[in-house]
Amino acid sequence: MNWFEQASAAEASGDWDLAITLVSPYAECFSADHHRHHNHLWHLDLLVLAQRFDELTELARTDPHARRRLNRALRDQAGGD
Repeated sequence: MNWFEQASAAEASGDWDLAITLVSPYAECFSADHHRHHNHLWHLDLLVLAQRFDELTELARTDPHARRRLNRALRDQAGGD
């Protein structure tokens, strides 16, 4: 099983820490490689699922994708989710 399959399985089972660990090395914001960019967005979603808002906040300082994802997560929480 490759890293992507392992990360997908970890996500499906709710093992956010493992999924984040597996996806992170393949994630790159604004990468010319669309796979790395997609992995970056996946990584951000995993951070939200893991409720790692401190890490997401740190990334949001320089990363507009992280900033949007953090804002959406905070809105969702304020809405009662």
